[in-house]
Amino acid sequence: MKTLTNLLLSIAMIAMVACGQSNKKDDTTAKDVTEEAEELVDETKDYLSEEYADFADAIESFKKETQEKLDALKEKSADLAGEAKSQYEAALAELEKQREALDRKVEEFNNATADEKETLAKEVKDLQDALKKSIETFGEEMKN
Repeated sequence: MKTLTNLLLSIAMIAMVACGQSNKKDDTTAKDVTEEAEELVDETKDYLSEEYADFADAIESFKKETQEKLDALKEKSADLAGEAKSQYEAALAELEKQREALDRKVEEFNNATADEKETLAKEVKDLQDALKKSIETFGEEMKN
C-alpha cells in the first residue's frame, strides 16, 4: 500500500512539473505525461516483482533449513523413553503446527495480488521469526 501511495504521488508530481513547463518551446502534452506515468508504473511493477521474488526465495531457503532442523530434532527423540519422549514429541508437534501455518501463509502470499503481498509479506516474516525462535528455544531446553 505504501508503494502504491508513493507511485501515485510520483505520478502527480510528474503531472505538475509537466504542466508548469508549458511556456517552453517544446510543450509537454498530456500524452507525454501519460507515457512517463506508464513507464514509472512499469518500472515500479518490475521492481516489486524482483523484490517479492527475492523474498519468496529467502522464505523457501528458510523453510528448507527449518525442515532440516526439525528432522534432526526428531531423530533425537529416538533416544528418549517414557515421559521425556512424549513431552519431546508433543513439543515437536507444536513446532510442526507452526511450520504448517508458515507454509499456508507462504502459499497465500504466492497466490496474492500485488496489493495484498505487502501485508502478507509482513505476516510471513512474523511467522518465520516466531518459528525460528520456537526452534531455538526448544533446542536450548533440550540441551538442559
